[in-house]
Amino acid sequence: MAFQVSPGVNTSEIDLTNVVVAAGTSVGGAVGRFRWGPIEDVTLVTDEDNLVELFQKPNDDNFNDFFTAANFLSYSNACQVVRAANTTVGNAASPKNSAAITSGTYSAVQITDSDAYFNNYDDEYGGAVTYGGTAPLIAKWAGSLGNSIRVGFCPADKPASTGNLTGTVSWNDGTGALTGSGTNFQAEMSIGDLITITDGGTDVFVVVSIASATAAVVRAKSYSSAISAKAFARSVRSAYSQPASQMIGTVTTTADSKTVTGSGSYFDTQLVVGDLITIGGETRKITAIASATSLTVKDNFVGANSGATFERKWEFADSFNEGAPTTSETAADAGLENDELHIAISDEDGEWTGNIGEVIEAHANLSVMKGAKSPDGEDVYYKNYINANSNYAWWTKHPVINSVDTAGSANQITVRTKTWIAWGVDKSTATGLTNTGGTGNEFWSGGYTLAASFIGGTDGSALANADIVRGYDKFKSAEDVDVSLITTSAHGSTVVRHAINQIAESRKDCVVFFSPEKTDVVGVSSSSTATQNVTDYRDTVNMNSSYAVMDSGYKYMFDKHNDKFRFVSLNGDIAGLCARTDTDRDPFFSPGGFTRGQVQGVVKLPFNPKKAERDKLYAKGVNPVVSFPGEGVVLFGDKTQLTKPSAFDRINVRRLFILLEKAIANAARFQLFEFNDEFTRSQFVSMVEPFLRDIQGRGGITDFRVICDASNNTPQVVDSNSFRGDIFVKPSRSINFIQLNFVAVRSGVEFSEVVGAV
Repeated sequence: MAFQVSPGVNTSEIDLTNVVVAAGTSVGGAVGRFRWGPIEDVTLVTDEDNLVELFQKPNDDNFNDFFTAANFLSYSNACQVVRAANTTVGNAASPKNSAAITSGTYSAVQITDSDAYFNNYDDEYGGAVTYGGTAPLIAKWAGSLGNSIRVGFCPADKPASTGNLTGTVSWNDGTGALTGSGTNFQAEMSIGDLITITDGGTDVFVVVSIASATAAVVRAKSYSSAISAKAFARSVRSAYSQPASQMIGTVTTTADSKTVTGSGSYFDTQLVVGDLITIGGETRKITAIASATSLTVKDNFVGANSGATFERKWEFADSFNEGAPTTSETAADAGLENDELHIAISDEDGEWTGNIGEVIEAHANLSVMKGAKSPDGEDVYYKNYINANSNYAWWTKHPVINSVDTAGSANQITVRTKTWIAWGVDKSTATGLTNTGGTGNEFWSGGYTLAASFIGGTDGSALANADIVRGYDKFKSAEDVDVSLITTSAHGSTVVRHAINQIAESRKDCVVFFSPEKTDVVGVSSSSTATQNVTDYRDTVNMNSSYAVMDSGYKYMFDKHNDKFRFVSLNGDIAGLCARTDTDRDPFFSPGGFTRGQVQGVVKLPFNPKKAERDKLYAKGVNPVVSFPGEGVVLFGDKTQLTKPSAFDRINVRRLFILLEKAIANAARFQLFEFNDEFTRSQFVSMVEPFLRDIQGRGGITDFRVICDASNNTPQVVDSNSFRGDIFVKPSRSINFIQLNFVAVRSGVEFSEVVGAV
């Protein structure tokens, strides 16, 4: 008790309520070649939809790995999945500003997980950006799927501004020549800008070319007279949309044709590939711009139009109900303007969704201003937001945005007396961006619609055993990864042996499930030959372990993702039956038989062993999967790969002891650093015995005894700083063999006379 100087009452608490909590035994583990997702990183997957979301749909190369995990998840809701790969797998990337890619010398980069991105490819977090010069974007994960990604950026519209453009201008109506006096066209205007000359007119002039500080060419939609020595206002062309009133010239279309012909138009100035152009109520996407008067769209026009007006909008505008981006509250509070942008990510080739060009992510009202927040406090600085929320892309090299007051910074653009803040890409090498323009407190974007199609992603070469093994090694640490039922897909004997020896036998809290080779049973016409093939494969694996379970083959199932049927190994299902047994009953019940052993999703078995063949398989420790007429497909065995006669040659007994050992060991941790005395020992016994009685009551064991006293905690044990508890258990056994004796008895004979005599 606490020391007291004078009489008083002191209170304390002693907790004797510690109990053994049942440990989980239902978490699956799967390793395979997937088309997407982090590499050699353990990811918890909850169902098949979640598997598709994280690792994408299967193809002809990886379907067995995919469906092994998916089939397990049809019985359970937790599977630890690892994507295996080698160094030949590479991330797709945006070719924007990357000479290496556009010249065909692209060298694949592999971003394995989030840590790899931040450590190696994010310049703000100290990563050395080693890829592609100034390319701003890399696909989230490695794989050829990344080549179907297209990212579109729409900066804020720039409204017309007055009073900040130097000098005056004169315009020649005949030639479109704009002549300046005291002007600086190269610094203050960009090709494609819209300008208004303050002569009282309302027409919009489009900058066609800039020759010098005082010489440019502009065009107006309509104008009939020359202008001399007038002030002018400028606005950046709207990236989001432009009405017909701002488009120069007229257009002609032909029915059932993709060609648009302009008259007095400036397609190469006012339009970009990807824009949507609307003519006569028909909207089409521009695929190529040949000249100022000729362009091509993706789909034929239905009708013919002659001398029609036209309008344009951003190709992804219809995916944003918010309208054009403007100014965020954060920027407005800082006295800045037009910092927002929309970012759209589309399935350019239809590889993700099956629909070419479908928008798969739309991120509205982000900001190019570092530190920008949404009204509810969310970080909407575009780089941080995309890295945190996009499933498809990372930002890589990009200018760090500094204070607007730091004129001349390498990451800023200084024009006249104002510093404009750059975003996204280096200004000096930006393709499709202007190097000048804007008003004093605007964020620089050039006003152009940006779009970046990804290229360079690769699925790499076929995986070697060593590649698969590295994936399974992620399950080695029981402290780091909770896994109980490890599947092996169709990885082969080398991988199976590694999983058993290096994972299960080392951890001693999980079981490995494996199937024979596909060629052992699929396409084999003779059942006896298939039986021999399966037993030969078991000998090839050559394991003597109670932590391994082998089934007899494969199932024919429907692949809904590709609309075809496939043969898939059964080990995912057999592991799943164990997980389902945990839910329906307990781990110490057998997963086999007509009650709990029903295998799901089977169209047919390539190998359906009969009684004589099942005898041969079972003698080798192979658990047959059998199709019974009217009864479905059933796991008809519950053996482990332990070859010596033992209680541990049954799945239920092995899993019973995994449950007991895991649960009691977790509880025993709380005895660490206590005294090895009678109180601690008694506390341990009082904690363990109720748990075992509960297991006994549920049928897992028939009897038990716990010894933890001075008889096994001798002075030598105590002096070695050790603690010993001996737990004796009689496990319940599953019924594998039924003998029914039917005895005919003569009339007049009492049953008591013959019972026991037979």
